[in-house]
Amino acid sequence: MHELTLLVGVAQKIGEIVEENNIDRVDAVVLEVGEATAVVPEFLLDGWSVLSDEYDYLKGAELIIDRIPAIAKCVDCGTHFAPDENEGRCPACDSRRRELVSGTEFLIKEIRLME
Repeated sequence: MHELTLLVGVAQKIGEIVEENNIDRVDAVVLEVGEATAVVPEFLLDGWSVLSDEYDYLKGAELIIDRIPAIAKCVDCGTHFAPDENEGRCPACDSRRRELVSGTEFLIKEIRLME
């Protein structure tokens, strides 16, 4: 389960931000997770419930996951489409040549602070 390794990295990065800005506690963390990643949101949530208690600044903090849809662009005609539909072929020209333009993200989007 590589999700736990990812969460440790997120917690450490937040720790750096917390320290640099003299923040005591975090209320919530918002992650952007692309649909085309091998990251399972449910595993992130399960891991967070355990991991967040290991860091004083994250105790009780909520993890919010924003899913980013996978979008491909046809290399031949430029049409944008969902790569998991139509057997991966472009709906406009039937080409299989495509590149992902979104859906591979894994980012800390927002850190919400306690008031």
